Amino acid sequence: MNKVICRFLPVLTIALVIALASGVAVAQIGGPTGEEFTTNYFANNTTSGAPPATLRFTEHGSVAPLECANIYVYAADQQLAECCSCPVSANGLVHENVQKDLLGNTLTRVIPNEGVIQIVSSVDTGVCDPTTFNPDIAPEVDSWVTHVQNKVGTAFPITEDRGDEEFLSVPEILTLQGDCYFATRLGSGFGVCSCNPEALK
Repeated sequence: MNKVICRFLPVLTIALVIALASGVAVAQIGGPTGEEFTTNYFANNTTSGAPPATLRFTEHGSVAPLECANIYVYAADQQLAECCSCPVSANGLVHENVQKDLLGNTLTRVIPNEGVIQIVSSVDTGVCDPTTFNPDIAPEVDSWVTHVQNKVGTAFPITEDRGDEEFLSVPEILTLQGDCYFATRLGSGFGVCSCNPEALK
């Protein structure tokens, strides 16, 4: 493990130096829309009797016919649970079950009850890899998440919100890619979420 860390840290350092030299490390990455980064949340994921939440995402095809939705799922304590990169075509719709697809193979084998889902868009070059990509030329992948609210009577109210579109800073993308790098290299198969085909349901 120490050898892997030693190999990775110089790469991370070089990337950060390059970003600083270009004057964008404390600014934002800006693609065609400047909003290639979305954030949403999940709750009551392990609450007894609660239904699973659903992540849906699409690509509106304004720049690239194919994009990658680079997904990073964090527990509420800021620990990465799983990450993956899912292809989506222009006007295609992908459904992800939060319990099964995004949190069914956690890095620590502990399933969080609540946390955050972050998605960074990138152009699909034939390979979708959440550990290394250039987000600067891709518009945002539009996403929505259903939220399982606290139980009222005998039912769990369900709401749905669109992902909050944000500007992506260089330190943030380095953190997301770095956390995912360690998860996929050191997790022995754990920490990797699943991608469904478009229009699964």
